[in-house]
Amino acid sequence: MMTRKRCITLAAAVLAIFTSTMAISDTTSKPARVVSTLIKRAAIVESVNPDTRELRLLDAQGNRFTVVADEDVRNFSQIKPRDRIVTEYLESVAVVIAPKGSKPPVEDASAWNVAEAGDKPGVAGVETRLVVATVQAINAVDRLLTLETEAGSVRTVKVSDQAELHLVEVGDQVRLRITTAIAMSVVTPD
Repeated sequence: MMTRKRCITLAAAVLAIFTSTMAISDTTSKPARVVSTLIKRAAIVESVNPDTRELRLLDAQGNRFTVVADEDVRNFSQIKPRDRIVTEYLESVAVVIAPKGSKPPVEDASAWNVAEAGDKPGVAGVETRLVVATVQAINAVDRLLTLETEAGSVRTVKVSDQAELHLVEVGDQVRLRITTAIAMSVVTPD
């Protein structure tokens, strides 16, 4: 069975690998910091339609909704009413201030692990991507940077309390290593 520990171990291992590769060069004089957010949600399976692969779910707030499991969901036939579907989502953003004009190699990567035949359905995966952006605005009080990517999209990111934000200037080029990890599992009620 794909356990929560195995899912989290996969996510932690890949996150460690990618955040440890954030060193840009010896010429980088401004700090890199990582900010992570973990969201955990659970829902109870009320009904299962094996013909349409629909699951009728009830979340902790009493909201009912229907999801359709595509053919990639292994062992769908093992999902039963009263099972719990547990999802954990982690997003980690490492911001590196880079010397103007420097270009890092772009190294996107992903790793996925799905449930084995016979186990309850589940999946765990990690994706990471490198985004180059320019600082457009700095909110030192709330520790926020507004960034514009090379593709023209704008994103505001939270900067950790340990980052020396006073070293950052509008116009600095930054690299965002955005790592997302997700673990989903179906758990039989006790």
